[in-house]
Amino acid sequence: RKLPLPRGRHGHGARPFPAPQLRAMYGVDQEEHAEGSGGDAVEARALPEGDESTGVMVFRADYDDEGVYFYQAFNDGIGEWAVANQRLVGAPGFDPRRMTWIKPSFAWMLYRSGYGRKHNQTTVLRVKLPHAAVAAILEECRCVEAERRGGSDGAGGGGRPGRVQWDPERDVLQPVPSGREPGKMTRRRAIQIGLAGRGGLSERYSNAILAVEDVSELARAVGEAHAALARRGRRRLDAAEEPLAALLARLPRERPYLPDCPHDVLQRLGMVPGAPATALVGVGRGCAADAAAALDAARAER
Repeated sequence: RKLPLPRGRHGHGARPFPAPQLRAMYGVDQEEHAEGSGGDAVEARALPEGDESTGVMVFRADYDDEGVYFYQAFNDGIGEWAVANQRLVGAPGFDPRRMTWIKPSFAWMLYRSGYGRKHNQTTVLRVKLPHAAVAAILEECRCVEAERRGGSDGAGGGGRPGRVQWDPERDVLQPVPSGREPGKMTRRRAIQIGLAGRGGLSERYSNAILAVEDVSELARAVGEAHAALARRGRRRLDAAEEPLAALLARLPRERPYLPDCPHDVLQRLGMVPGAPATALVGVGRGCAADAAAALDAARAER
């Protein structure tokens, strides 16, 4: 089936967690992010590094009223064509029949692509999808790790062409001591979404793209900043130091995001309480002491 078009005047297909519920969930004061979401979303960098929670996985992303941003890395030929034509389908060398992975975490993309320096990953793209397309994609995904650990909750996921996995988040502000990659955040997980060519899911994702931007230069600039920190024996980027202040201002504003999926889909993928989320506790913590309340409140505000 085709991915649905965005709904509503602003293309809403999801709502951010309301700030009051987030404060209750995290137990800390947080800045409200005023742009793109009516002031009721929360700045991700205001959150603590560790996700103290009951084990619910949290989808973090940069987003606005129109859509959600994801990252992919390709060779220069595919990347340059995609930017010039604002799509992936048709790019020489891009095969929509093959599995492709999208990631809303910029730091994880930096880790995966080696700051845009690895072979065939030298062009890092920032791809925007409408909210409704994100929800439709997730409805066709399964979380194999939760199923393997006995957390299918009776719903199962076999036969779905999409995959969700929760990998240790990477810290864009703090590299490993060598400066060769972003540091691992052991108590926080980042979502990765795999789209199989089987069933046309990869192609439908590609056809739903709203915008494509080349962020390779930013990726390499972060890599250079991390290497400089290592040379100076420092561990973390400091916004008070130039030219790092200007670099920090260019980083995405990733924060908790609630896809507009049915409750059973969110439960199957570990984003609300249930057997899958409980099973995923063994591979990492999420961050919602009361995710069900936040879910209800977010939907009530639509």
